[in-house]
Amino acid sequence: MVTSAKITVDDVKKSAASAASAVKSAAAEVKKEAATAKKAATKTAAKAKATATKKATAAKKTVKKATAKKTTAKKKVATTAVVQYQGLEFSEAECLKKAQSAFKKDYKGKTLEELNIYIKPEERKIYYVANKDCVGSADL
Repeated sequence: MVTSAKITVDDVKKSAASAASAVKSAAAEVKKEAATAKKAATKTAAKAKATATKKATAAKKTVKKATAKKTTAKKKVATTAVVQYQGLEFSEAECLKKAQSAFKKDYKGKTLEELNIYIKPEERKIYYVANKDCVGSADL
């Protein structure tokens, strides 16, 4: 009986040794596969980063073009309107200022939101309609 126990222990040792070597070789294979996967992931990440950089650069160029178009479209033309009538000369800007000051004087406490002016040089008057319900006049 002692002999059979010895054989069994030896068999177990051999089996354990072969299992350990199998585990070691499997671990080595897993390490190799992990390294390969890591390299592939790094390459994929690099490609994705390059693609994202290209797309971002293209988007920036598009934004710059759109901004350039907007700034070109936003340029205002400087204009001046001057009326000359029977020895009188007055500009649109002067008439607007006079109408605004007349509104502020006539309608204290109200906020000016909209102003339409009507110039009648023969009467030497500027008539205004402010905020669609406030009416008044000012002298030229």
